[in-house]
Amino acid sequence: MLATVNTQSSSPLDRAVALCADEMQQVNACIHENLQSDIMMIPAIGHYIVNSGGKRFRPLLCLLVARLFGYQGERHIPLAVVVEFIHTASLLHDDVVDSSSQRRGAPSANGVWGNQASVLVGDYLFSRAFQMMVRDGDMVMLKLMADVTNALAEGEVLQLSRTFHLEMNEAECLEVIERKTAILFKAAAEVGAHAAGQPAAVVSAMAEFGMCLGVGFQLMDDVLDYLASEAEAGKPVGHDLEEGKITLPLIYAMQQDEELAACVQAIAERDGVYEADEREWVRERVVALGGIDFTMGKAEEYAARAKRLLPADGDDEVRALLAELADFSARRPF
Repeated sequence: MLATVNTQSSSPLDRAVALCADEMQQVNACIHENLQSDIMMIPAIGHYIVNSGGKRFRPLLCLLVARLFGYQGERHIPLAVVVEFIHTASLLHDDVVDSSSQRRGAPSANGVWGNQASVLVGDYLFSRAFQMMVRDGDMVMLKLMADVTNALAEGEVLQLSRTFHLEMNEAECLEVIERKTAILFKAAAEVGAHAAGQPAAVVSAMAEFGMCLGVGFQLMDDVLDYLASEAEAGKPVGHDLEEGKITLPLIYAMQQDEELAACVQAIAERDGVYEADEREWVRERVVALGGIDFTMGKAEEYAARAKRLLPADGDDEVRALLAELADFSARRPF
């Protein structure tokens, strides 16, 4: 039986946003303050992608973890923005690498301003993030985010090196997810715990919580590429294979069906170009062969692991909400 996606209107994400509304306003103000430049293209592109409807999941996670431990200061606000800037920079670069024309239901930045401008503004956001960390003045935090940024770059290259890698297995797929996507969820949770002054063991557990949540989030993203409509996803769907991304739903389905594997091989030989009704046929086969159910099951395993990493103490409301967000990441409808 095909797993269904949770579509309740009041999601844990909505409630988390409401709980942290005042702090998120500070985050947004800090974002806009640090996008200022007398080179007008920089704030234009920066504001365009930052305001394009993203969930702000990563800075929100940072705020929630700090709140979990009763943090009362303001240091976590610019640090949450650092995580968001690094994420935004990676999106600008991703859309160029993937030749994407849409981002969250609107034209991508590179579609509006061109590849060169998008890459350079992405570089600006990376450098601005490090300026903000220098202002923070904590070498531990600077090392943490330097390591994260390096791992993110490695993840991007690793994914590129595995373009149309038809022998991709589950372990290789999860390695790409951890390095390319989950690493920023890990950083957000780690930053929140560190800013709140927690001991090393707690910071490490919260970092692993973020990693597991991030893996579940990306696995669900891979599912939505086969299940969601373009309007729901806010980006082209059935697009991963066009870009040469062999994700877990497809890996599992190809292991069950030689005909599907042969079709994917033919698409790969055409550099991701579908013929006739191949796109819909591949999607239908992935669903029918259990690729969606298998991947959602894996996402739920990561959500369960994330929940086990939450501390026994701390704010009860926030801890419960973080547990719900872990589940939401593995069954989100968008």
